[in-house]
Amino acid sequence: MEFRYPLRFVVLAALLFSGACSKPTTPEQRVRNFLDRSERAAEQKDMGTLRSSVSERYSDGDGRDRPTIEGILRLYVLRHESIHLLSRIEKIEFPKPTEAKVTIYVAMAARPIANPAQLATFRANLYRFELVLMDEDSHWRVLRAAWRPAEPADFIVQ
Repeated sequence: MEFRYPLRFVVLAALLFSGACSKPTTPEQRVRNFLDRSERAAEQKDMGTLRSSVSERYSDGDGRDRPTIEGILRLYVLRHESIHLLSRIEKIEFPKPTEAKVTIYVAMAARPIANPAQLATFRANLYRFELVLMDEDSHWRVLRAAWRPAEPADFIVQ
């Protein structure tokens, strides 16, 4: 029997084999991947990815819902010519298998931030975010968020 599309067969076999041999991703790794993707989306001003990162059921203690958060994100993206982020995850906890609580510090600036030591000399917005993520159909999404200002020292790992 002769294959008409041998290259396609080889590629398909490689994909199936690599998937079968790869180590399963842990929930923490999936959360970290979600946070990395969200950070890249913000820096690239990718509103589609940012929107899909927020749960349809989003609500927070200040009465904001998903459309309100989308408006805040859109306004930030439009107001800033360039966005550069530096983040430090303080902790990730899993009170339930489908829920993650994340504390993350994020510095937002108009130019790249190479390391936390630069924050004292940069004009950057520094925030501490408390996020509740929900695993919805195998995708982590922000269900709730609270934020407050942070200090440069918060970005130093001790």
